[in-house]
Amino acid sequence: MRRRLAALLLLWATAPVAAQSAGPVLACQLEADSPAAQPAPSALRGVARPAACPASERTATFVVEYVGFPADARAAFQAAVDVWSCRIASRVPIRILATWEGLASTTLGSAGPYLVRNTAGAPLRDTWYPTALANAFAGVDLAPSDPDISGSFNRDFGGWHLDPATLPPPDRYDLATVVLHEIGHGLGLIGALAVVDGLGYVGAPTRTRGPYAFDRWTEAGDVPLLDARAFPDRSVALANALRSNAVAFDGPALRQATAAPAPLYAPSAWDEGASYSHLDERTYAASTPDGLMTPFLARGEAIAEPGTSVCAILADVGWTLAGDCAARVGARPDTRGGLAVERTGPNPVQRQTSIRVTPAASARLVVTLVDALGRRVAVLADQQAEAGQPVDVVVGVGGLAAGVYRVVVEAGENQAVVPVVVVR
Repeated sequence: MRRRLAALLLLWATAPVAAQSAGPVLACQLEADSPAAQPAPSALRGVARPAACPASERTATFVVEYVGFPADARAAFQAAVDVWSCRIASRVPIRILATWEGLASTTLGSAGPYLVRNTAGAPLRDTWYPTALANAFAGVDLAPSDPDISGSFNRDFGGWHLDPATLPPPDRYDLATVVLHEIGHGLGLIGALAVVDGLGYVGAPTRTRGPYAFDRWTEAGDVPLLDARAFPDRSVALANALRSNAVAFDGPALRQATAAPAPLYAPSAWDEGASYSHLDERTYAASTPDGLMTPFLARGEAIAEPGTSVCAILADVGWTLAGDCAARVGARPDTRGGLAVERTGPNPVQRQTSIRVTPAASARLVVTLVDALGRRVAVLADQQAEAGQPVDVVVGVGGLAAGVYRVVVEAGENQAVVPVVVVR
């Protein structure tokens, strides 16, 4: 039997004056799945867990508040946290509220982000971002009294495998894998689109209205799902697209890393808690890294780290990647507004990195480095750039304190921003 993994969507109510936010909303639940989704048993075994990420290589700090967790369950949870701490970068600690409590007998757990929009440093207006990512953009904790991610896990479930150092036996569900999956939702692999009573919504009636960062890159039949002409909000057309078995995520980082869009789980019957906000179960095999974010988990299945597609989707949502994720995806392209910008040097960085800028039209090119508060640290380039001609810009950070900085690239009316994480 495979069991459904899902995301609990939360939106926090306290925010800076410049931000928009809303109260907690339950978006989806986790239930037992259909036996038809079971994988071949041979696909489930033999996946070794990677060595623990050393503290010196961690580019994000997670602070977990455990409520009711026994020591062995806490160890499994912490193992998943440690994996993510070396795959994304933020100077602001990411706070998780994790509760070990009695849930329905078919439930493993659920988790997800609080969301906020229109905060300092956010790349897109009127777009909901997970607070952990919004904090990374802003360089400060925007809601210090609230967690960024909240989750509940079933203390009464009798089939847990809790030892993160070993693979689960064939009759057990691996808690570390479940937590790794749920944190992926909490970091932003979750969308607003939903089907309710036969209509497709950009934010269901029980959720905050408007798109999330994830939705900006989803499509059906090569048409963006946020195209109001093809898929109007509150329409049958959008509902049909979301139930078409032909929905995909197609962001620029994903295209660069895999040369193809990532199919999403979109069965013909809308499956609340599984549809749309997961990778397609048929495409991504059990116990493979990208299988981490499919909607179902089998007994004996263990996934130790996020795969290339998962990492690239988080990059498209807005995260600065680190460690194995950065190596898998490479420099994130930025092609907004007729301006192509890519990293050509390392990130995170200690002394020096570089970017390559290619404007679509001839223009004055100004490249500056700013800190988390928006203060200009250095002018990296100020010159005339010709259409289609790449310009390599060196980003020196040797004298700067550790933290998240932004390289701001301006060419005429076009602008792009490239996050840079300085480590010491």
